[in-house]
Amino acid sequence: MKPMNPYTLRITSGLILVTFAYFIKNSKKNIHEIVIGSMMLLLFFCSQLFWRDPIRRSIIHRLDAFIAKITIIYSILYTILTKHVEKYWFYFTIVGCIAIAFYASNYYSSKDWCCPHHIFCHCLLHIFCFAASLYVFI
Repeated sequence: MKPMNPYTLRITSGLILVTFAYFIKNSKKNIHEIVIGSMMLLLFFCSQLFWRDPIRRSIIHRLDAFIAKITIIYSILYTILTKHVEKYWFYFTIVGCIAIAFYASNYYSSKDWCCPHHIFCHCLLHIFCFAASLYVFI
């Protein structure tokens, strides 16, 4: 696989800002959506800071990973429990892709930190999370 620059992940994590703009425009602004929107904004800043200099297991790496996992889990649970997503088979497909991309990113990063496969799978993870995050604010 062709070498990839970790900077690519700063670009794909920037998709969080698109979701945040969507939140500002379309959210019902209930407490859960405000918390999720705030977490996404915090995640954007942590992610940008981390991928600027991606040092494995650094404090910012651990913080970014923790905020990302909490935001993803909270968003998925909130969406499933409140948004009538049973009609949206595509949403469940995206959630499945998130799980696969997370597993693959973790697998490749444990073998070789920031190798092309790790970066590629993590880019896909960002893109799938972006797609799923739009459902939160429907």
